[in-house]
Amino acid sequence: MGRITMFAMRFFALSCLVGSLVILLTSSHFTSCERFLYSDYQVNDIKFTQLSLYTYMLVSIGVGIAYNLFQTALSLSIGVSLLDLFGDMVISNILVSGAAASYGFTLELGRTNDLQPSSFFNKIYISAGLSLVATPFTLISLISAHAALRFPAQPRE
Repeated sequence: MGRITMFAMRFFALSCLVGSLVILLTSSHFTSCERFLYSDYQVNDIKFTQLSLYTYMLVSIGVGIAYNLFQTALSLSIGVSLLDLFGDMVISNILVSGAAASYGFTLELGRTNDLQPSSFFNKIYISAGLSLVATPFTLISLISAHAALRFPAQPRE
């Protein structure tokens, strides 16, 4: 049961991360605003890659997707290993830090600049939320890997 749960949780985490990546990549336009983080500079169209915190979120989502694909292939070939345990711990921390940082930054950015909520902010919130939802799936996969290592499957007679 541990391996089936692990695969299901990896699939759900992977689908949340892919959705988060797609939403983040489509949030490349900011409605017209003036003096946005830059003094005496008129900005009409901002891409999310111009802000390093959103780039960090993009990288953390990409690392999460690559890790889930790698671990799925590795689990199919050699089974559950210690790499599952420690990798899931590290990836869950990366996903939480990327989602929380971008969510907090977007919230404070809207407050300090008195900007009206726009589709850019909404897409960033949804992307951060999906990245955050992928974290419990990764943690459940971690628990399943621990159970699979601790209680190996008994051969049937």
